Amino acid sequence: MKRILLIAMLSMAALGVQAQSKTTGSVSLTTGMTAKLDLNNDTSTATLTLTGPQDRWIALQFGSFTGGMAPGTDLVYYNGTTLVDASQNGVGATPSIDAVNNWTVSSNTVSGNTRTIVATRAFTGGTGDYNFVYTNTEIDFVWARGSSASFAIANHGSNRGFALNKTFSCIPPAAPTAAAQAFCSGATVANLTATGLTGATFNWYTAATGGSALASTTTLTNTTYYVAQTLSACESDRTPVTVTVTTVNQPTATAQQNFCTSATVANLSATGQTGATISWYAAATGGSALAGTTALTTGTTYYVGQTLNTCTSTRTPVTVTITTAAAPTASAQTFCAGATVANLTATGTGIKWYSVATGGTQLAGTTVLTTGTYYATQTVNTCESTTTPVTVTINAASATPTGAAAQEFNAGETIADLEVTTATGATVTWYTLSGTVFTEVPVTTVLTDDTTYYVSQDTNGCESAKLAVVVNQLLGTDKFSLKGLKVYPNPSSDVVTVSHASALSNVMVINMLGQEVASKKATDNSVQVNVSQLTAGTYILKVTAADGGTATVRVVKQ
Repeated sequence: MKRILLIAMLSMAALGVQAQSKTTGSVSLTTGMTAKLDLNNDTSTATLTLTGPQDRWIALQFGSFTGGMAPGTDLVYYNGTTLVDASQNGVGATPSIDAVNNWTVSSNTVSGNTRTIVATRAFTGGTGDYNFVYTNTEIDFVWARGSSASFAIANHGSNRGFALNKTFSCIPPAAPTAAAQAFCSGATVANLTATGLTGATFNWYTAATGGSALASTTTLTNTTYYVAQTLSACESDRTPVTVTVTTVNQPTATAQQNFCTSATVANLSATGQTGATISWYAAATGGSALAGTTALTTGTTYYVGQTLNTCTSTRTPVTVTITTAAAPTASAQTFCAGATVANLTATGTGIKWYSVATGGTQLAGTTVLTTGTYYATQTVNTCESTTTPVTVTINAASATPTGAAAQEFNAGETIADLEVTTATGATVTWYTLSGTVFTEVPVTTVLTDDTTYYVSQDTNGCESAKLAVVVNQLLGTDKFSLKGLKVYPNPSSDVVTVSHASALSNVMVINMLGQEVASKKATDNSVQVNVSQLTAGTYILKVTAADGGTATVRVVKQ
């Protein structure tokens, strides 16, 4: 049984578990002789540490008494070999050795002239042993030692004495163990943790020594705290614990956020601390974070919080407005070839055009239209609507009018006198050109010499390309009527025919330097002049009538 108790005690020490214990401390009995008694309430064991001269017997009685050497008094003595468990038989009598030695010696060492013996036994011991009671506050010692260097129990002479009413004081437990700890803002001393003895209480301080224990409601800050454990009113040394407090503020977010139809929680925006995770909730406190795919609803208030190092902030409210944009209105439209997206029309705001009903890229305004279906959307408060289909028909341009590119006229004639061929029923329009600007003019416009007029026609709502007609005024004398004088074709590459109502006598071709380059005699009212040998350019035909009258006409040699 003694061995089992010792093993159990050593095992507890190996595990770092300190029992509920108290001690008398080292009691000086006489020079070179001391006694210390430790009581362990958890294991119900007493440990005696006895010192004395290494060359003679030493003895100690313990209990509660006013005198020593009374018969039956429990004592131990060292006989030169071991610590003997014995009982007094009275004055002058040799102590009786107990049938069972309840003391187990764990250490017997000598340093210089001093022997130190450490031994342990159970509180109750055995027959004749003193019964240690943990609740007792004090104990008496009686001591004796041999008067000479001999281990034979003999007369001690004056080497004896009493040490009465030696009080017990608790043995402080070892300092508790605790690691550095991290908390969120708002944590208190009650959140701190440490590991210690079973039944021990923990006290936390702001200093390694002194000061008062902190209340459990004390708010933690970034600093070092100190923890001690108390067992049987004995407080241990303090263990330092570094505490880190993470403060997470509310994220910042615009209080009113506007979105379009189909917006989700993923579209909400807020700004948090670096490294923090932003989460959105349907309530100011509690609940689970909303999935990013959760559809937003108009008029609803959502709440955003952030988490950093497992610490979560309070939440910021954000009210959401959802704008639903209606599709624009538009009807089927017809255009001429060359029309672009910019020509399309629809009723709405921020109109955009696409070539597909959904998705795709907005068409540029310069995109040329083709027959088919186009799709319009409108944008309201940055929100784009669904599409409206618009059927587009592209008509080909009308054919260009035909006619001589150079025509002559008599003074006073108008555009209506020019000869061009247009389709039956076509809308015919005449223009003049100034720089790059065409200006429509009426057919009653009086012709001006060496001017280019332009004519188009419209047979299907699409105006044709313009035919350019250069006009030249016919010049003549009073004896020669210009009316009825015809010169064709003009321009010409080979033969020019000149005719008049009256007889002609001669046609002369003069270049722009005033030189005659060709001529032809006439015998009637029509003559053909061969200009094929001439270089391309502008020439003057001088026409002489049989009656002597003359006229000049400008012609172009191709």
